[in-house]
Amino acid sequence: MARLPQTRYTASFAIIATTFALLTTGGTLPIPLYTLWGEDFGFGAETTTWVFAVYVLGTLLALIFFGGLSDQVGRRPLAFAALSLTIGSTLFFLFAANVPMLLAGRFLSGIGVGLMTSAATAALAELYRGSNKAFPSMISTAANMGGLGLGPLVAGVFAQYLPAPTALIFVVFGALVAAAFLLTFFVPETHPRTAGKINWAPRVGVPRSARGIYGRSAVAVIPTFTLLGLFSSLTPRFISQTLDVHNLAIAGLATFILFEIGVIAQLTFRAKAPRWSILRGLPLLIAALALVLTGFLTGNLGVFGLGTVIGGFGAGLTFMGGLGQLARAVPHESHAKSVAAYFIAAQSGLAIPVLSIGALTGPLGLTTSTTLVIAVVMVLAAAAWIVNRRSPRVAA
Repeated sequence: MARLPQTRYTASFAIIATTFALLTTGGTLPIPLYTLWGEDFGFGAETTTWVFAVYVLGTLLALIFFGGLSDQVGRRPLAFAALSLTIGSTLFFLFAANVPMLLAGRFLSGIGVGLMTSAATAALAELYRGSNKAFPSMISTAANMGGLGLGPLVAGVFAQYLPAPTALIFVVFGALVAAAFLLTFFVPETHPRTAGKINWAPRVGVPRSARGIYGRSAVAVIPTFTLLGLFSSLTPRFISQTLDVHNLAIAGLATFILFEIGVIAQLTFRAKAPRWSILRGLPLLIAALALVLTGFLTGNLGVFGLGTVIGGFGAGLTFMGGLGQLARAVPHESHAKSVAAYFIAAQSGLAIPVLSIGALTGPLGLTTSTTLVIAVVMVLAAAAWIVNRRSPRVAA
């Protein structure tokens, strides 16, 4: 059988980055649609929380059990598996007729994103042929954040202005995933399969020499993703209940702005050392959390919007810095499993606000539970800043 022609490394780099962004976009596409599905299937906020939790569970399980697998079998097999699962999840959403189908779709989507995360991040570092060591990590984090922000906006626009609000978006998305699947055949394998039997035991973690750096990166990315999760859950409620605006596209636009400002921050400060980015990003996160909470409690759109802009910059810098310093500290053969460990911390942070506020709203009320969770996250961000501030300086 003749081998398929392989693209140049630059084109392959672009294909992997775009595919990674596409799959993370799929992870947030359902967010604006929960209201519509809730009306169709008769569920409320509590069920929505569980549907979100199933997605995070799928992502975490994939990272824990398969995060380091591409270090053994190669990057492309994990990419193909991720794309196949994403196509399966898209079919569940497209033909959803009940809550179990939504749960199945979210679970498969989470597994697909988890499989793609570590494999794509490692492949980008291996495909890059330039001299800027920070560039692959910057592109990886930009693809991740860019996709997360794009999902709610695209789905909101489709649902608000186009026919078949819970179906058409998944037809288009499924076609794009299928195209990405075909393009992946033309991407060269950057980490050939190692000899011997595959070890199916969980292979997540960092080498002993990099554990200190991993700890500093993890404590920084947890509050970063908690901010992103908080904003994603608070924004639709703020826009609909406080501002009395029920346009799904506008709700998606607000979330898009936060994430894309993070991407802009990464592009703007891509040449900065990871430690520099973390030490500037975490204080911005703390300020943003205070502003978002103030705007939410007072119904002040200006304050809420300012928190959005500052939070986007802070999240972008901190996420890029944490991944960048970890990627530089681990050897090639441990890249995927180390990246998986980093994203496990990130996904754990993403789950904290939704699950915590959901659990506390019953006994404490929405306002008190939101205030409490944000206060705890601000303390975590401050502690992360202290830990990274005390770390030794590393050459850029």
